Amino acid sequence: MSSSTSYELIYFNVIGLGETSRIILTYGDADWKETNPEWPAFKPNTPFGRLPVLIERKEGHEDLVISESEVIERYLSRKFGLLSSDPEVAVKQEQIRAQYSDARTLWIETEFTKHENLRPRFDEEVALLVSKHEEILEKNGNNGHYFGNELTYPDIAAYVILNGFKEYGYDSEITEEKAPRLNKLLKVVGEQVKAIKAKRQ
Repeated sequence: MSSSTSYELIYFNVIGLGETSRIILTYGDADWKETNPEWPAFKPNTPFGRLPVLIERKEGHEDLVISESEVIERYLSRKFGLLSSDPEVAVKQEQIRAQYSDARTLWIETEFTKHENLRPRFDEEVALLVSKHEEILEKNGNNGHYFGNELTYPDIAAYVILNGFKEYGYDSEITEEKAPRLNKLLKVVGEQVKAIKAKRQ
């Protein structure tokens, strides 16, 4: 990436919806910084009243301001080679990523409303996800990645989201016994993410 291109990720100082983009930016050796704004005072300065927001600055160009976490992730993944240049492969990679969105939305509703009826729905959603994704990972050789032998966008997103479930105790359906291939992904990608993050230390 040209040294004249820089990025500013605007988000809260939490893992949340910003962590996947942080990892991608660091993976791509981008010139980037993070800003944690005062909220809700900063809200009128965002495109749609939401965070995260990414600003791409290029010398001689108008700033590109992007909102919505998954849009930011996909944009950066294309920039830094984590999404395939083949549209037919890329759409399959994006499809894998999208599979996690419903489960994460339900997790957020369950965790923050504490509605006891939502937990069984969450577990059912994750159990279905696990059954499908275990098959996909097996077909790819059970090597800790969704596509080929290299790190791709869905690997990173899955790592971030599944670790979030585990951290908050929503892991009854993603145990080693029930989801051995997904747990292998967490280990393999976890080592890669550790090495990526070390570049900024």
